[in-house]
Order: sequence, then C-alpha cells, then structure tokens
Amino acid sequence: MNFDNKQAQNKFKRLRYDRIIMVAVFFAAIIFIICLIHGAVSKDKKNINETSSQTSTNSTADTTVHTGGRIEFQKIYVSYEEIHKGELILVNNEHEYIFPDDESSQLICLDEIKNDFYKIKDINISMNKLAAKALNSMMSGFFQEKSNKDIMITGAYISKNQQNLMYNQALENSIKITKGGYSEHHTGLAVDMSIYSEKENLKPFSPVGKYEWIKENCTKYGFVRRYPPEKSDITGIKDHFEHFRYVGIPHAYYMTENNLTLEEYIELLKNYTFGNKSLSFSCYSKNYEVYYIKAKSSGGNVDVYVPSTNSYTISGNNVDGFIITVEK
Repeated sequence: MNFDNKQAQNKFKRLRYDRIIMVAVFFAAIIFIICLIHGAVSKDKKNINETSSQTSTNSTADTTVHTGGRIEFQKIYVSYEEIHKGELILVNNEHEYIFPDDESSQLICLDEIKNDFYKIKDINISMNKLAAKALNSMMSGFFQEKSNKDIMITGAYISKNQQNLMYNQALENSIKITKGGYSEHHTGLAVDMSIYSEKENLKPFSPVGKYEWIKENCTKYGFVRRYPPEKSDITGIKDHFEHFRYVGIPHAYYMTENNLTLEEYIELLKNYTFGNKSLSFSCYSKNYEVYYIKAKSSGGNVDVYVPSTNSYTISGNNVDGFIITVEK
C-alpha cells in the first residue's frame, strides 16, 4: 500500500513538471511570435518611410525656367505678326514695314500734346504715342539747358501713299529717296528736325553749337541719331543729320555707347538667345538683360519666354524674331 502511494505521488510530480514545461514553451513561443511580428512591422515601417522620402524628393522637380539663377521665366504665346511691331523694328531698303491693322491707335497728333518748347511745321503731324511723349521730354530738357525754343519738327509719321507721292516727284527731278513701304517714317518712331527763327525762317538742323546738346543727350530720352555719317555704308543713308529715331532708353544708351547703328544692333542681339546668354548692361542706374527669340515659322503663334515677376518689354525686329528687354 505504501509502495502504491509512492508510485502515485511520483506520477503526479511528473505530470505537474510536464505541464510547467509545456506552459513555459507555450509562452516562449508567444514571445517569439510577438518579436517576429514587431520586427516585420518595424521593417515595413522603415520601408514605407524610405519610399515616402523618395517620392517626396522626386515630386519636387522644378518646372520653372531659370537663367543665371537670377530671374524666373514663363512661356507665353505671341502672334507671329507682332514681329512687325515695337520700338526696335528695323525698316530700311531691305526690310519693308508692314502696316498694322490698328495703326491709328498707335499714333497721336503732336499738336494735341506738344509743349511750348518746340514748334511743328504742320498741325497734322502725327507720331507714335510713346515716342511723342519722349520728344516732349527731350525738348523740355533742351530748353532748360539752352533756353532755346527754335527747334521745329518738320516730319514724323508718313503714310505709304504720301511716301510714294514724294518718291515719284523726286524721280521726276532725278532725286533718289526711299519708296513707299521702306521709309522709317512709316513707323511713327522717327522725327525730322529743323531750326526756325524769325530772322532766318527755316534752316537745316545741324548738331553743332547749342544744338549739339540734342546729339549728346538724346539717348537719355530713348532717341538715337539714326544715320550717323560715318555709317552710311551700313544704313544706306547719307547727310541726314536731322533724323532721330526712338528705340527706348536702354537700347539708345547701348547703341550710342558702342557706336552701333540699328542694323548692327539687331544683328548683334542675335548672339544673345534665350536660354544661353543675355546681353547685360547698366544704364542710368538701372540694370537690364536683353535677349532674342527667333520666330521659326511664319503665321500662327511663337513661344516667347518672359520674366514671371520682373518688368519687361517685347519688340519685334521686323526681320525674324523678338527682342525682350528685362529690367532687373
């Protein structure tokens, strides 16, 4: 009996020990599974974070056009026909002026806006509005410096029909002048000056004496001497001292400082194309960048890149493209 009791007790102890082992294994297995799950979650989280980081980096691609890290640009569309408009259009014996449909809206009668510091030969003389305003400022400056009001404007805008009439009359007298369509006066940006005095009436303008001030200071108002005598082989025009052309202040400054005709300047600017190198210079305490965009085909629209924030102007060159002037 004692022997049986002892066997029963030993059997009971083995069963309890086995149960403890099983419970320990069970909990160990649970802990192991928990560790695996935690590791997998951590790894997935890491992968997700890495993926998110890569996605964020790729999505910051810059779609804005930069040049030189200074100015941001945007693309606009300009009608091809606009190459015949603007302050820098070149009109000469090789490049005909194309009269715009809205021509009259660009002109103003000088008699309506002129100041008291110069005279006009004809009350019907018209001029481009912007050029006329600049002419007023220049004549005011001339009077303030020289106390003189004897400049008379004898020519500005001329229609194609008027030019052809003068052309035919000149031919009859064996005089050679520009035929209709090829005169810079069609643009309204050009002006001819003479000198009027009560004693001598009207006499040709010559940039000497007190009148040299106009020659030396016209660039401050956006005008250039369009036909310098030493460049007649380029312009095709001789002895036209009285003729001044409005091109805008920065361009007048650069052309004069570098002794360039408009023909030479238009050709020079073709070396400064958008996306490559701009023509950069300072003018009267302001900084400018100028670049050229070629109009690749006639008709339709042309892609033109202009600053997103900076002030700018667009001018056609009446040849093959556009010139953009940016004030920095």
